[in-house]
Amino acid sequence: MIKVEKNFDDIPNILTPNPSRGVSREAAFKQSIYKGEYTGENLYKVKSVQKILNSIYNLKCAYCEQKLLDAPKHIEHYRPKKKYYWLAFSWDNLLLSCSSCNTSKGSRFLIQNAEIIHTFEVFKDIHNLSDDYNLRESPMIINPEKDDVLNDIIFDKSGKIDSFNMRVLHTINEACKLNRDELVEKRFTIINDLYKSIKNYELIFDGNSKSEKKEAVKYFIPIINTFIDECKKENEFYALRYFMLSNINIFIDNKDMIEIIEHLFKKCGLSNEK
Repeated sequence: MIKVEKNFDDIPNILTPNPSRGVSREAAFKQSIYKGEYTGENLYKVKSVQKILNSIYNLKCAYCEQKLLDAPKHIEHYRPKKKYYWLAFSWDNLLLSCSSCNTSKGSRFLIQNAEIIHTFEVFKDIHNLSDDYNLRESPMIINPEKDDVLNDIIFDKSGKIDSFNMRVLHTINEACKLNRDELVEKRFTIINDLYKSIKNYELIFDGNSKSEKKEAVKYFIPIINTFIDECKKENEFYALRYFMLSNINIFIDNKDMIEIIEHLFKKCGLSNEK
């Protein structure tokens, strides 16, 4: 659940009026407006749209950050098309998600204000309505294309995700179930791999002199370099890795080792920068 950079003005051709190929999405839009429900038969699910979303999201789920290399890739509607049928082809309403997050979220969309209904929106104007709608409805679920909540996400040493932000917490616990067993296990593997690599050198710090401890720093450099190399937004679970950079004391017990690791993180300029 990290901020994703999408160009909302660079709309896929197939989602614009009179596209050069394919069935007209504008006709399907008008039909949905006429019936008051979505009738497009999944016409938003086309290879051209999927390909662009795959690139924007680095083949990761918008919510849980799992890589979707061989897994089903769902084009997810931030505002569910069942309720917001006129937004089924809206570029700022289409996200990439895994099947589990998409199924969990479903057609639920909790808001704090009155729900918007279709008024006079026409097809050419549907691609940049999200900001206005968000102000009017105050939705509870996070939109990774609009919300930057990286500093509101916390993890414990078991790999469970949490937050003090009520919207982030709603997304974690209610909307997308981001503490599913499979996710916790995968996040714990990242934590445990770093812990075990460092634990191998813990005895160096027991009863040794300051000079010997200082010399031992060289053993940690390859470990830290590997962790930093993997701490990239295109990789799985970047939010966890980012959190670990600034909160390594949660995951490591030995105070001497914590001090060294924090020093090495800061030396690399990665302490708490996005």
